[in-house]
Amino acid sequence: MARQKKPPQNVTAQRQAAMAAVPYPTPPVRREVKQGKLYVTVHYLRPRWQRMLGAERTCDRTFGLDAYGRQVYETCDGQRSVQQIIGDFARQAHVSKPEAELAVTQFLRTLLSKGLVVMEMEKPSS
Repeated sequence: MARQKKPPQNVTAQRQAAMAAVPYPTPPVRREVKQGKLYVTVHYLRPRWQRMLGAERTCDRTFGLDAYGRQVYETCDGQRSVQQIIGDFARQAHVSKPEAELAVTQFLRTLLSKGLVVMEMEKPSS
């Protein structure tokens, strides 16, 4: 049986900082609910290569969120930490904490990459 190594101290500090981070939504241009889905429209800064080819600097992008996505997005209120959002999701979706952590953290990464939320976090100590 292989022995598992302890993660380096800085990885543990980074994880703790990420779990303590507080996500909040970027100001939407528009929010609409249609047939149970939440559609959020935000201003989007186009990638540099698109702008170099003549595209306008910004455009509006709309993203549709299903019931679970909407649940996570709406808890990104600037008050709750990632850890609290995971706990809320686990209880409401009736899943284990590890399953909720995986689902919520992956979805938060997606929300961040799409510009729907931003994260406020303290820099982990070295």
